[in-house]
Amino acid sequence: MSEQDFTAAAQPGSRRRKKEIVYKFITVPGNMEQACAEFNAERFFECHESIEEIWQQETGEVRDLYKGLIQIAAAFVHISRANFIGANRLCSTALRYLQPYREGGAMGFDVETICGATEDAHRRVLELGRARLGGFDIARRPFYTFDAARMAADAIRWGAWGFDRDGNAVETEIIVAE
Repeated sequence: MSEQDFTAAAQPGSRRRKKEIVYKFITVPGNMEQACAEFNAERFFECHESIEEIWQQETGEVRDLYKGLIQIAAAFVHISRANFIGANRLCSTALRYLQPYREGGAMGFDVETICGATEDAHRRVLELGRARLGGFDIARRPFYTFDAARMAADAIRWGAWGFDRDGNAVETEIIVAE
């Protein structure tokens, strides 16, 4: 997307607001810590945005890990809005993206535990169905936590963006539209 696309004024009558380019310095562990706090505080959209800043930069194998975590957060946005179609679809696709990381985890995340809790949530979404999804008990959801001490070794193992060759996090400037 070009700079012009980011700053283009919304069309008359549109509810889209003008976006501005923002330059930020981030680290993968910093964004992940923030994303975990946001998800666990039920700020699912914000969690999605925090992980997306990393996902957009990542070109290696862990890109799908980030995509799966983003999709779980997005699924819970849909669950909290009682949107059955979005919740069902995103739970399913998130689990597919995370499948390769279940055994042994990745980037400090216990992916098996997250997937197990997401599978439970998905079963409950299906049981409640479209008509009763508003009764979903949001307290019974996955919780995002990661082991920062494991992240360095995982960054080397997966060749992750945002780390040097020794697995140390590198503060990197990114561009986002806000």
